[in-house]
Amino acid sequence: MQTGSKLCRPQPGDDDGRHSDSQRTAKDLAPLIHRFEVDGYAHGVLASRVASMTAHFGHLLRTDRGYFSRAEAIDSGETDRTLATARREGVIVRLRRGMYTSADVYNSSDDAGKHLLHARAALAAQRGPVALTGPSAAALHGFALYQEDLSIVHLVRLDSGCSHRAAKINHHVVTQEIEDDLGVYGGVTAINPARAVWEVACRSSLEGGVVTADSALHENPKLREDIEELQLRFAYFPGSRHGRLAVRLADPRAESPGESVTRVQFHRFGIPMPELQYRVVDHGGSLLGISDFYWDEQRHLGEFDGKIKYQRLLRPNETASECVIREKKREDAMRADLRGMSRFVWSEVMPQRASRTMTDLARALDQSYRLYVRGRTIIAS
Repeated sequence: MQTGSKLCRPQPGDDDGRHSDSQRTAKDLAPLIHRFEVDGYAHGVLASRVASMTAHFGHLLRTDRGYFSRAEAIDSGETDRTLATARREGVIVRLRRGMYTSADVYNSSDDAGKHLLHARAALAAQRGPVALTGPSAAALHGFALYQEDLSIVHLVRLDSGCSHRAAKINHHVVTQEIEDDLGVYGGVTAINPARAVWEVACRSSLEGGVVTADSALHENPKLREDIEELQLRFAYFPGSRHGRLAVRLADPRAESPGESVTRVQFHRFGIPMPELQYRVVDHGGSLLGISDFYWDEQRHLGEFDGKIKYQRLLRPNETASECVIREKKREDAMRADLRGMSRFVWSEVMPQRASRTMTDLARALDQSYRLYVRGRTIIAS
């Protein structure tokens, strides 16, 4: 834990009901000095203040909401000075003006989790009725997000407020009834899952819309019916044409954002859409592996190789290199029955390299067709 270079010494009587540091014995301070030793200097007095402050926060740091307000901290016996000290010493993190969370909770959260902490704090800070919408609602429902600015919280106003952006909050207004699309999820008011997907699809990039739609349908394939109903209701919603394309490309079989983004590039560059999660079996019917993509007419397999995928495939007590070698053997087994294969990584499906990657894929598909399909003779047993 980093501390300042100077000792923060207590002022006389500045104990807020606690024992002052001058009343602590050396024996009492010993364990605290050991825990907060920095660069060889024991900040014992400061450590005791932080430890005492943390004890006072207690239930605030453990709240199920994930955040607490300045007013709640003051009611618990804290002061603006102790809040500032807690921030400086890494005990708490400021989410927005007057709203805080535990540093342990914040630092252990992924990007979407941190966004939700900011979103919950933003909701609590509003004076009028609001609900999470767009990417913020999608994050609340657990859907994947791609190319979204997670520093911005999206709220839909349920009063007569106007559309504007302030303090890292994008306030949206609606021109049609929204009550039927609202719900309370985990204690948070938000638009329902289907509408969250639809709004992301309309307002995000095509890649972002497909990633979120794939994620939502993978979790709940029946959601497509609700999304298609929204397409009819909001046929002239801003970005609706863009949204309809994202929903049309969405597939519940996709298992990662990388696969979703790669399929968008297939669409952009006229590559035939492949089968997803294709099961490759040997002549005896034993499973050799599952390929992310498969073009049956060309007998060609495709795999997206991302860090998350290898983390998912990593077995207990297996090193990363052992996992890669095992995956290579799996690939060799799948190709042994006369199939071609292409692999994709993130850098190859980004806009600056996607054209070259798809051109190479088109050549590979043509080569697989010439090698493994055209003139191939099947001998029936």
